[in-house]
Amino acid sequence: TANVAQTWESSAQLSSRQQSVLDLLSQPCARFPFDAPANASGGARHRGEPATSQGGHDGNEASASLERKVSASENQVFTSSEEFYKWFAEVEAMYLSVSESKFLEYAEDLKGHSASLEAIIGQCDDALAQYDNLKLQQLNVRSKTQSVQAQCERLSREREQLEEFANAVKSKLEFFDELKRIGDQMGAQQHHQGSAEDYVDSLGKIDDCVAYLSSNTQYLDAGSYLAKYRVLQNKALASVKQFVCSSFARATEEVQAAQSKPSAENDTSSSATGIETALLYVKFKAAVPDLRRVIGAIQGRLNRQDYSRLMHDLQGFYGERRVEILSEAVEEHLVGYQSSNELPMLLRLGCAYLIQVTQMEYQLFRYFFPQSDPQVLQVVVTPLCTILYEIVRPYFIAMYDVSGLCAIVSILKCEILEGQFRGERAEQLQAMRPVVEEILADAQERLVYSMQHYIRDEIAYYAPTAEDLCLEPPPPEEKKEEEEKKGGDGKATTSSGAAGENGGAEQAKATGSADLANLYPAVQNTLVCLSKTYGCLELETFGGLAQECVQYCTEACIVASQEIAKSAGLLDSQLFLIKNLLALREQLSLFNVDFGSDETELDFSHMRDHMRRILRGESSLFALGSSNAVFQLLGSARPRVSRMRLDSKKELEKRLKTSCESYIMGVTKLTVEPMLSFITKVTATRVASTKKPLKDHAFATPSKLVEIVSGVNASLEGPLQETIGRMGRYLDSPTTNAVLFKPIKSNIAEAHGQIARLLETEYDQETIEMVPLMPPPKLMAILDGLA
Repeated sequence: TANVAQTWESSAQLSSRQQSVLDLLSQPCARFPFDAPANASGGARHRGEPATSQGGHDGNEASASLERKVSASENQVFTSSEEFYKWFAEVEAMYLSVSESKFLEYAEDLKGHSASLEAIIGQCDDALAQYDNLKLQQLNVRSKTQSVQAQCERLSREREQLEEFANAVKSKLEFFDELKRIGDQMGAQQHHQGSAEDYVDSLGKIDDCVAYLSSNTQYLDAGSYLAKYRVLQNKALASVKQFVCSSFARATEEVQAAQSKPSAENDTSSSATGIETALLYVKFKAAVPDLRRVIGAIQGRLNRQDYSRLMHDLQGFYGERRVEILSEAVEEHLVGYQSSNELPMLLRLGCAYLIQVTQMEYQLFRYFFPQSDPQVLQVVVTPLCTILYEIVRPYFIAMYDVSGLCAIVSILKCEILEGQFRGERAEQLQAMRPVVEEILADAQERLVYSMQHYIRDEIAYYAPTAEDLCLEPPPPEEKKEEEEKKGGDGKATTSSGAAGENGGAEQAKATGSADLANLYPAVQNTLVCLSKTYGCLELETFGGLAQECVQYCTEACIVASQEIAKSAGLLDSQLFLIKNLLALREQLSLFNVDFGSDETELDFSHMRDHMRRILRGESSLFALGSSNAVFQLLGSARPRVSRMRLDSKKELEKRLKTSCESYIMGVTKLTVEPMLSFITKVTATRVASTKKPLKDHAFATPSKLVEIVSGVNASLEGPLQETIGRMGRYLDSPTTNAVLFKPIKSNIAEAHGQIARLLETEYDQETIEMVPLMPPPKLMAILDGLA
């Protein structure tokens, strides 16, 4: 091929334009796959499946023939251009046949593919037609399915409604059908005692049926069934009551057997082990294990009257059984305390024992009746506490000692009620409180009665002895020795090892007793009585007794002072009264109570005249009009109501003030009586308006004036000093002495001042020098020395 091309090239030269055209023609030919006709045909067949194996075989043979033709012409020599053109035309025809064969094959493949596609399209059209038909069938089936589903849903709803209706009818009929079943069950329980669950279930069913029929009385025969259920309910409640009571009775018998067993074996009392052991309670709980469920069911229905009444009966029966178990043991314990102890210790031990019993009974009561009011426990605790009340009450009745009764009241009120009945134990001991308060009330009532007797015998009607009325104070030396001795004893007591709280209290009590020893016995009794009973009684009761006590004490002191005035003189009696009333007033300030009382009286004194006229016949009982005696009696002669306030403390202060003023005036008269008489006469003379000079009167001569002043000076140096000294010995308080002596000193100075002014105005200088009137500085020095 190369030689032909070279020969062709050398023989026929191409111009540049022809060469460029040839390059342009060679560019598409360069892309044609001459070297791989087999691969191209294979690829075409791969791409077009319908190409047959025969077409491919023919293409291969043409390609091989072309190659042989070309290879045979390599050595061929062309002698002329015609031969070359001829050869070229053959080669070109062979080439064209080879190059077009693959297109023909591809066309054949495309025809096969077209036929396949037409078949596929036909199948798709058939499939689409079938799909459309299937879709129509689906729509038809869907509509039928929806209609069937709607019918099924409707039937289902109807079925559900029918089932609901059937269930509703059945549920309503159950309330009627339960009558026979419950009746049979109750009959079986009467012959053979059932369990707690059976009773609870029966009560619950009966209550549900009764409640339903009561709210649906419109049903046929609902009234008759309701009446039958009521009867059945009463039988059920009676069976429950019998079941619970028989269980409690059985438990009581077992516990009593346990109580009597030790005494049969060891000849000892059952109270030797006592309530302190848990034997009685553990056995009682163990004997009735199933009752809590039944009682809990009853407590859940206490809003109904029949269940409330049943619970009340069960609690009452429970209380009776517990009292039957405990009463003997409690009585033996308390009687044992009584035989070996005094009343205070008996109260302490008895109440402590009953507190322990009450606490254990509270726990047992809560075990069986967890939702009940603990106040119901009184049915158990009250009979047990009454045993102690019956034991101690004869002691109260036989007691008249105020101190002993105060101690009893203090034990009951402070140690027991205030000390024990508070905090967490208040609820547990709530059932015991009424009996303890009743015992306290009896003790307080007896204390009031004894206090009234004490006030009457030891204060109001106290008969003073000669020693009581002879209240000569000790000399200053003896009094000082007693004070030094008392101070030494106090130091010894303080330095000793008994300087604790109790020792201090005893020392204070002894000191108070020593102070009271110098007072009138009626005052001592009054203060002792009030100090002991204060806090033991209610303030209102204590206030009434205190008012009466202070009133009688004041009157007793007045009577005693009158007796002293007869024997020792007025000043001593006034000092006696001041001393005792002052001490009484000071001690009364310690009591925070009202010593007054309001009294209401009916005054019938004005009715006397009306009754007298009626008896004389002046007023007719049968007259008509306003002159009728009865009408007048009811109109103008009605009794008058008078109210008055009696305050013994204010009366005491008033009497004390009067006594102090009388004493001050008495001491003043004792000292300057001549001066006071002289001043009185001078005042009378001036009132008479006489022109005669004062010194010319017989009572006012210089000699008389000298005699008056000399007597007063003697009184200042003698009787006044003795009187002030007696006052200091009577009244231990320097403050009280100063208060009383201050107006006395003022009165004496005032009398001397008036005499001095009279001397300056009515007498000459010679008379003034002759009268021995003390100058004010010297007088005040003497008086201050007496203070």
